[in-house]
Amino acid sequence: MEQAIWRQLEFVRTQTLKLAITLPEEKVLVVPQGFRNHILWNLGHLALVTDKYAFTFTGRTSELPAIYQELFANGTSPLEWTSESPGLNDILGVLEAQPERVKRVLAGQLEEPIEPYSTSSGYRIENVGQLINFTTYHEGMHFSMIKLYNKIIQGS
Repeated sequence: MEQAIWRQLEFVRTQTLKLAITLPEEKVLVVPQGFRNHILWNLGHLALVTDKYAFTFTGRTSELPAIYQELFANGTSPLEWTSESPGLNDILGVLEAQPERVKRVLAGQLEEPIEPYSTSSGYRIENVGQLINFTTYHEGMHFSMIKLYNKIIQGS
């Protein structure tokens, strides 16, 4: 079962990266009308949440710069940023390296219990494997948002 979790994490991230590398940098900074975020925010948010779930919530060390928490946490918006964000290539580099680090640090520890955590949607997470599984669900949601934003931007 553990190998299936790692394959799923890698698959979902590969799909996100395949989509992201096709997007022109000027398009990823467009906030579509009626929304609060842009594609770059979604990509940075994915890096942040994966890091938090894999490392912070499991008591491991985060390697993300603090700016990710400031700019890409839930409830933040580029419409309110006062700091410069990492560029698209910087975020893509983080996203590309993350799955391997997650696997290297957490391999063989998926059953390890954590302090129980409930997501904003009410899903209760009690071990490392559940955290990793939830990150793939979370990434799928944002993958769909990125596709939607891209479609809206291309049509404008």
